Amino acid sequence: MTGMAYGEVSKQKREKWWERLGKDSRGSRPRCVLLVDGDPSGVAKRLTQLVNCRDVTVSSSQEWMPRGKPLYRCGKWDDAPAKETDLINKNNLLSSGVQDDLRKWWLDVGATGTPKWDIASTCEIEGKRGLLLIEAKAHKKELTGKPGKPTNSPNSQRNHQKICRAIAEANAGLKSATGNPWHISRGSHYQLSNRFAWAWKLASLRVPVVLVYLGFLNAQDMENDGPLFRCYADWERALKTYGNDVVDNSCWGKRWNINGTTLIPLIRTIDQPFDPSAPEAPAPPDGET
Repeated sequence: MTGMAYGEVSKQKREKWWERLGKDSRGSRPRCVLLVDGDPSGVAKRLTQLVNCRDVTVSSSQEWMPRGKPLYRCGKWDDAPAKETDLINKNNLLSSGVQDDLRKWWLDVGATGTPKWDIASTCEIEGKRGLLLIEAKAHKKELTGKPGKPTNSPNSQRNHQKICRAIAEANAGLKSATGNPWHISRGSHYQLSNRFAWAWKLASLRVPVVLVYLGFLNAQDMENDGPLFRCYADWERALKTYGNDVVDNSCWGKRWNINGTTLIPLIRTIDQPFDPSAPEAPAPPDGET
């Protein structure tokens, strides 16, 4: 047998698709992959129902990332369908001009170090092409991720300062749009801060945005890692408590005007079955709010 050894091929065949996700093989990541797996019309329906917002639709002809589960074919795994979303590096979600604007806004040098999104999809928002951005969590401790620290290299320090300025700009813009205090920053609640910063920046570039903070309910595979969300109220309480005095908690569920472009932050939940002890995970259900 040429190429890969027989033992290695057998090992790959025994491997389950979620094991291809590495350290993220449990919790929110495989559930996000399942949410966008399958027939495009079914995925579009699930995403539209998940958002459950007037004048926001996802159609089967639109683009989303990831595209579904890793696939085993022709004797090897193809992990590309499950790849996380990078909004600035050669994707079909945004025009090349918007991608360049985002890169210049966030980074001083290079093209790495931008946020990776759990799910991103083009959509129609009030009749205009927009973007659906989803940040998902399966248990309470997932909210408190820590940012990577800049190294001593000049380029890393320059990018660190640029990111600080970008988030500060977004903070001022959100405060102006809502009329309420915001305190997003690079130094605290970094992931929550950069999610809102990017949503604001996209809207300022005339890309309508729906930002969904999604709580997966009853994620039993994570019950030893932190309190699970059993109902919508659990997730809403955990998110608002974590974000208190950082984001304007009155912003959720409202439509904000960012220089003439819509930004809608939403809190949603879904009970997405996933059992890593099973031979194969079940298909995702219809969306649930």
